[in-house]
Amino acid sequence: MSESYHIGDELETRPYDAGLMRRLLGYARPYRRLLMLATMLLLLTALLGSIVPWLNWKAIAWYINSPERLALSNSGDAVKASAEFPEFAAQAAHDRARLLLLIAITALLLLVEAAAHYGQMMIVAYVGQQAMLRMRMDVFTHLNRMSLRFMDRNPLGRLITRVTNDVEKLQETIVSGVVQVISDLFVFFVVLGFMAWNNWRLTLIALAPLPVVLVSSVVFRKYAQASYLEIRKRIARLNAHLQESIGGMRIVQAFTREKARFDEYDRRNADHRDEWLRQIRYYAYYFPVVDFLGTLSLALIVLYGGSQILAAQQWLGGPADIGMFFAYVQWSERLYGPIRALADRYNLLLEAMASSERVFGLLDTPEDLAEKPNAAESNRIEGRVEFDRVWFAYDEEQWVLKDINLAIAPGERLAIVGHTGAGKTTFTNLLNRFYDVQRGRVLVDGLDVRDYARTPLRRQIGVVLQDVFLFSGSITHNIRLGNPDIDDARIRACAQYVNAASFIEKLPGGYDYNVGERGCNLSTGQRQLLAFARALAHDPRILVLDEATSSVDTETEALIQDAIAKLMQNRTCIVIAHRLSTIQHVERIAVMHHGEIREIGSHQDLLARRGLYYTLYRLQYT
Repeated sequence: MSESYHIGDELETRPYDAGLMRRLLGYARPYRRLLMLATMLLLLTALLGSIVPWLNWKAIAWYINSPERLALSNSGDAVKASAEFPEFAAQAAHDRARLLLLIAITALLLLVEAAAHYGQMMIVAYVGQQAMLRMRMDVFTHLNRMSLRFMDRNPLGRLITRVTNDVEKLQETIVSGVVQVISDLFVFFVVLGFMAWNNWRLTLIALAPLPVVLVSSVVFRKYAQASYLEIRKRIARLNAHLQESIGGMRIVQAFTREKARFDEYDRRNADHRDEWLRQIRYYAYYFPVVDFLGTLSLALIVLYGGSQILAAQQWLGGPADIGMFFAYVQWSERLYGPIRALADRYNLLLEAMASSERVFGLLDTPEDLAEKPNAAESNRIEGRVEFDRVWFAYDEEQWVLKDINLAIAPGERLAIVGHTGAGKTTFTNLLNRFYDVQRGRVLVDGLDVRDYARTPLRRQIGVVLQDVFLFSGSITHNIRLGNPDIDDARIRACAQYVNAASFIEKLPGGYDYNVGERGCNLSTGQRQLLAFARALAHDPRILVLDEATSSVDTETEALIQDAIAKLMQNRTCIVIAHRLSTIQHVERIAVMHHGEIREIGSHQDLLARRGLYYTLYRLQYT
């Protein structure tokens, strides 16, 4: 199974960690004033939402249920006093005006509540997006500082997940998790406070189903979390199978395995669907239970309150009042809504703990190629390169280079040849300081590459690889690579110089032609020529050609060889090659074997020695 998805990562959750949460919320610290405003709006929303039932209570008490306008007969029937009687006329007008005032105040409060809720949501969403923007940039910047050794040890899928999925989950936590949990708690305690302040005995009746709700929430959280983890496991398996199938499509089709791969994908897809349905079933159990218990709370209020009103008895310590009854019904509805949501949001919080731990774990990974505080920033070098007793291993178990001593003069052209795995490409990695040597030194102009600032050093070293990487975008963009010093005229001149202009000008749009992802719209030879134009445009003092012609067809090779000859003029050049026909013009050739330089000399000298180079030459030309 492809390890790019790292199923173990997908399954992780963590207990709530206050330290991680503080660090996560630290990204929102620059916006603390906005968050304070959002908190005030949140409290205002909770208060206004709880005041409205109280106003409804008073409206009923002052108008519908006022002693002057409502009399109870011996049978319990409500007899409305008629406003036709003179003694009630003035009171009726006063009550009507007071009722209209309460209606206006209620409408105004509802508008203010809606506006406050809108403002709070927009502020929190803005802060959440800004915080995650900063986090994404921190992660991306940190990744750009890491060495290729780090990239080799961490699959691409895992790193992309850190920048995208994990950060997105943290954004959801800030917006939908932390803030909404605070909002739910605010609403719950404000409503509970209003209820207890007005009649604590009736509040106890409303809270009677609460223990059952809490137990149901704990049980739901347990099963829902387990189901969520299983879903992540199955989606990881599904994605891994999809990645393998697409990546290995040539083999799948060559061996006619389409049906088998389809059946396996169908099985994994069905497993994923079934687990989703199981989780939905848990939600379908939980929410109706909470809704039922919330309705039960209303029923208890209605049952007892209604009986008290009809019997004209005391209302649990106060006068029987239809308005209070109506207010407690509304408060009870608002009380159970937050409880219903908290269990689900707790799961989201635990998932965010795992995501934050992974993101911060990446950010806390130290740079293994950190620059020295006083690193040299040479903008122009002569191009002298030395490998002084260099030992290097990628995995620290098997040496790739062993005691390499090599000096290359400014402007000299040196080729490195050898069997696959002999350590040729490692020279490029060490010269650019993509890796650091374990022993010895790599020197440029007599200064250890570890003493240079990385950016100025790498600007002086141009690299053309066998597998040319082109970014999605125009040809101009791929040659310039964001360097503002390279204008359009220089781009065209460089393309013309390395024989790339002939095919560029035939493309639709010319230099504005979109090459596609990784240059998929161009042939191998065209991509190679663009790589030469790119290297020339950046004008390096040291040029490394890492098997730059090994995958070029014969028809294009003449153009490529001419471009290489032009590109190598007045530069220190290191040519890594399999095809010996492409390096016979260089001054010296170093022959690598099992990590060591076994022979070094010109083409003719090495042939005359009849050693390793002679053997390689005969193998290629026999």
